[in-house]
Amino acid sequence: MQKKFSVFLILSLFVVAVTTAWAHEKVKLTGYVVDVMCFADHLKDKPEDALKAAQDHDKECALMEHCVKSGYGIYAEGKWYPFDAKGNDLAKAIFEKSKRSKEFKMTVEGMKHDGKILVTTLAEAE
Repeated sequence: MQKKFSVFLILSLFVVAVTTAWAHEKVKLTGYVVDVMCFADHLKDKPEDALKAAQDHDKECALMEHCVKSGYGIYAEGKWYPFDAKGNDLAKAIFEKSKRSKEFKMTVEGMKHDGKILVTTLAEAE
């Protein structure tokens, strides 16, 4: 009886570990970083112009208080991926330090989970 329970427990732990690994997909994406407030409205109103909107989004807007509070995400490979809190902080710091005024092309690395990116690194791309 105790042996069966031990086998069951080991199998259960294995299933949990595998499920957790599947739930977090490792990603590396390069695209345009935009605040959620501006980009969500644009995606809803004119999804066909999403790439141009992401490219044209400017630093001044990205650093407005309400835009910062909404968080950031990346438009890459034709899809929108919002960031977690760490990604939001990293994006804000890049916007503040950058000499660019628009076209904030960045590379993000992290784990994709529940439609968000749990950001490990974020850097301006060439």
